[in-house]
Amino acid sequence: MRELIVTENITLDGVIDADGDWFSVANDEETDQSGLVAALREQTAASDAVLFGRVTFEQMRGYWPHQADDPTGVTDHLNAATKYVVSPQQRR
Repeated sequence: MRELIVTENITLDGVIDADGDWFSVANDEETDQSGLVAALREQTAASDAVLFGRVTFEQMRGYWPHQADDPTGVTDHLNAATKYVVSPQQRR
């Protein structure tokens, strides 16, 4: 059996939605993001697959393959990792 590790980006006031530009993935030149980059590299090195919900997968699949100069290594990981996509069962 394998472990399932959940990574969420959440603000101190409990917002998980990425709207409003509150979450900058290692592109903020004004802030030291070395800790974030180290954590992302550690997480991606420890995984070989990614689990997505259908909506998140659809939004991301047109984005991450086109990223370049990603200092975090997340782009390379997402391009190489096996992806599992789940969808809620439709009611009939």
